[in-house]
Amino acid sequence: MYFKQIRRVRLPATCAGCRFNNDTDCHEGFYGVRLYRDRRGDYQVGVCIQRMDLCRPLDDFLRSGLPEEIRQLRQQEHDQLTTSSR
Repeated sequence: MYFKQIRRVRLPATCAGCRFNNDTDCHEGFYGVRLYRDRRGDYQVGVCIQRMDLCRPLDDFLRSGLPEEIRQLRQQEHDQLTTSSR
């Protein structure tokens, strides 16, 4: 049996100054990376469904600090969840 637990997850740096980062306006938080194709057929990476202005071309995303921010957040979550389940 599996279950899905919805938790309030925010990217520490990216979401910190966001106008939606509150319990009323941010309906999803950071759910994961999304890959889009723009009208020219180029790939864009998004990290927020409400902030499309945060989308950036794939190469720019890979060169930015976002992948590391996401890795650190996921590692922190893993550590917290595995520690609390013992």
